[in-house]
Amino acid sequence: MKPAAIDYKTHILIGVRADGAMTVLRDWPNVPKQAEVEAAIGAAGQAYVTYVLSTPTAILPAPGHGSAGLGDRSTGSNRRW
Repeated sequence: MKPAAIDYKTHILIGVRADGAMTVLRDWPNVPKQAEVEAAIGAAGQAYVTYVLSTPTAILPAPGHGSAGLGDRSTGSNRRW
């Protein structure tokens, strides 16, 4: 399976429920038009109290996926932030 193409231009729409649980509702490879964001919010229904449109500030491969990994978690070696 090919990994999802995510970079620092990716925009992610997140719905936040009243209990604080968050769900990614939609993502775009670049800045979406306001009408696209509003359409995605409308399609989400009334399950969310807040919506967040964000870009990644860090992109880390999951352990076992990709060549970089996180390295030794106990020492923090190979961390990029």
